[in-house]
Formats: sequence, C-alpha cells, structure tokens
Amino acid sequence: MLKIIGLFRKNGFKGEYETFTRSKEDANEYLVVVTDENTHIKGLFKANPSKDMVSFQHVLNESDPVA
Repeated sequence: MLKIIGLFRKNGFKGEYETFTRSKEDANEYLVVVTDENTHIKGLFKANPSKDMVSFQHVLNESDPVA
C-alpha cells in the first residue's frame, strides 16, 4: 500500500485513502478510493505501481457502492 500512496503523492494527490482493491483484469493494478484533502471530493482511481501510473476513473457520490 505504501508504494501506491507514494505513487499518488508523486502525481500530486493528497487525501484520505479509503480502499485498495486489486483489479480483476490486471494483477498489478489496484482500484483506489481517495477523498481529496482540499475539496473533500471522493474519487475512484486506477493505480499500477509497475507502470508508475495513476488514472482517474470517476467521482463517487455518497450513494455509489465502494469497491
């Protein structure tokens, strides 16, 4: 998990990391729910430490199920 958090911080993201779920499509990829420290908006991201990549997927509403 520390590698993933480090990857987020390297890409300028700061906040609360709520869940880390391994992707079913790629064993090196994780789905991560993060609440931004400034805006308090919760978003779903894909993170792949082996590719040094973080990509935003979408904003989560309170009614959205968390992975």
